[in-house]
Amino acid sequence: MNLVEVLGKYTTRVPAQELKGRVKKFQEALKADCALLIHPPDIYYYCGSKQEGFLFIPKEGEPKFLVLKHVERAQWECPFEVVPLKSVRILGEVLKDLHTNLRTIATELDVISLALYNRIRKAIPDSEFVDASQVIRMQKAVKSKWEIEILKTCGKMVQKAYEKTVEMAKEGMTELELNAIAMAELRKQGHEYGEVMRGGRMEGFVGHILSGPAAAIPSYMNAPLNGIGISSAMPAGPSFKKIEKGETILFDFFGTHMGYLVDMTRTFSIGPIPQKMKDAYKVVREIHQYLKENLKAGVNALDVFNGVMQLVQKTPFAENFMGYPGNKVNFIGHGVGTEINDFPFLAKGLEMELKENMVIAVEPKFLFPGEGAVGLENTYLITSEGALSLTEASEDLLEK
Repeated sequence: MNLVEVLGKYTTRVPAQELKGRVKKFQEALKADCALLIHPPDIYYYCGSKQEGFLFIPKEGEPKFLVLKHVERAQWECPFEVVPLKSVRILGEVLKDLHTNLRTIATELDVISLALYNRIRKAIPDSEFVDASQVIRMQKAVKSKWEIEILKTCGKMVQKAYEKTVEMAKEGMTELELNAIAMAELRKQGHEYGEVMRGGRMEGFVGHILSGPAAAIPSYMNAPLNGIGISSAMPAGPSFKKIEKGETILFDFFGTHMGYLVDMTRTFSIGPIPQKMKDAYKVVREIHQYLKENLKAGVNALDVFNGVMQLVQKTPFAENFMGYPGNKVNFIGHGVGTEINDFPFLAKGLEMELKENMVIAVEPKFLFPGEGAVGLENTYLITSEGALSLTEASEDLLEK
C-alpha cells in the first residue's frame, strides 16, 4: 500500500468544503494584505493539516501551505496548494515569489516566539506585522455543524471512559491505576493526544483521577485543581496515593477527536461521603441548572459569571469556590474546540456577547483543604434557548 492508501484506510481528514468556507470567512475579516499563520492549531483549523510549516493566506486568492515536513502527507490532508519549504531562511524569498503585496502581514502575535518573529522579520524586512489572533479566535469560537458533530463524538468518548472508571474503581487502588483504566478506555474509543492551551502551560495533560486531600491541593497553573502528581518535575495529575472509602474521587478528562476536545468532570466515591461534601455538590448542581437556563445567544458572558457568583455567595461554601483564600482562580468557564482555552470565557470582569453555536466548558468546583473536593464540569453548546450539554454522563453524585 502506498501512503495515500494507508492514510485513506486508517485515518480521517477535515472535509475540503469545511476548510474552504473557513478561509473565505477569514479573508473577509482580514485587515491586512495577507496572513502568515505559525500556530499549529490555527494552521490545522484553516488547512486541515498539522505538518510542520506556515500557512500563507492572501486577502484574495488561494492559500498556500508552506511545508517543511512532511510534504506528501500534507498534500493528502490539505485541499490547498502545498509548497515545499526547505528552510525558514528562504521563507522571505518564497513569499515574494507567491505574492507581490507583502506590505502588511497578519500573524498570531499572541503566541509567536520572539526568536521566530525576529527570523521572519529578518526574512521580510520591509513588511509591517499586525496581529491576527483576535480575528482567528473569534471565528473559531462559533462552531459549524461539522464541528458540533465532532464535539458530540468527543462527549460520547469521555462518557464511556467515565462509566468504565466508576465500574472498575476499588478501595486501595492508586490514583494512577484508576487513571490508567480511564486513559485506556479513552484510547479504545479513538481519543487523540495533542491538547493545546493557547499561550499557556498544560504539559502532557489529558485528564486525571484525583481523590481525597490530594484533589484539594492548589494547581501550579490557572486552574482550580490539578492534583499532586508524582514529582516536582510534573506537579499535577494523579499520584501513588491510594483511594480510600468515604472520600470524593474526581474524574476530570478531555475527550479528543479530529483535533477537537470537550472537557468533563464528575464526582463519585466508594462508600458514603461526609454530608458537607454532599451539600457542596448540591450547590454545584444548582449552578449547572442556572447555566443551562442562562447561557444563551445574545447574553453577556459577564452577566452569567456574576449570576453564578451571586448564587455561590448565598451558600456556606463561598470561600471554597474555585479554590480557597490565596489560591482562587477568577474564572469558571473556558471555550473549547481546537484548543483548551478557545473563546468565550466566564471570568471576572470579562465581557463578551455569547453567540449561537459557541461551545464552553464550565467547571464549578469546591475545594476543602485537607479533606477533598467536589466538582461537575460540562461542555455546553450555546443556543438561543439555553445551553445543551455535549457531555451527557450522569451528573449524580455516585456513591458505590
